Amino acid sequence: MAPHSPGTDQIDALFWIGFVVSTIAIVAINAGLIYVLRRYRAGRGTEPRQETGGRHTQLRVGAVLTIFAAAIFVVSLIYTEKARETPATGPAGLQVSHSEPLRISATGQQWLWRYDYPDDAFSFYRLVVPVDTTVELDLSSTDVVHTWDVPELAGKSDAVPGKVNRVVFRADQEGTYGGQSATLSGQGYAAMRTEVEVVSPDAYEAFLAQQNRDIQTAQDRVVSLIASGNEP
Repeated sequence: MAPHSPGTDQIDALFWIGFVVSTIAIVAINAGLIYVLRRYRAGRGTEPRQETGGRHTQLRVGAVLTIFAAAIFVVSLIYTEKARETPATGPAGLQVSHSEPLRISATGQQWLWRYDYPDDAFSFYRLVVPVDTTVELDLSSTDVVHTWDVPELAGKSDAVPGKVNRVVFRADQEGTYGGQSATLSGQGYAAMRTEVEVVSPDAYEAFLAQQNRDIQTAQDRVVSLIASGNEP
């Protein structure tokens, strides 16, 4: 999947770095085993004897491995810090006051996501956000641990009961981005999916207005049914 938010390219880079490092380690270990087997194959069946390496061999090998591990740690730290940087809203995005991110609450429950927007509108399953706008999701849970995972926009983050975790992203292109469950949260966790629909700022504001109208209509309908003595 192609990254569509600042930070996700760093996450992809870290993945490939880890893949290359793992491949190098696997090849080196297997090459060493094959070398030892070929070198001492002719001595099978003879009297066992102790073999020793050259002087300071272990120190040299240990030093090389330490430098290698330190280099990987430093590179990972640099990429991780870059991925955590909060991107600024672009010129085509929704201009939130005081250059603050657009804050939306995302609440996980078995097995559905609810999104609460700044003007009291809310939606289930589908999160609608404006393009080129810094969005900060405040993740929480009502029951067990759930994981919000939309890989094209941000890294995985857990929604934990009694705690708020934050996900920051800025979608650079309009469209729909899918996410799926990444943590076992009960028998229905596989169906706990989500979508992020990225639209223009005008379409985002129209969506909020329509949501509020629909919510008010539903509330009025319930009140009317209760007042008339009918169950909703």
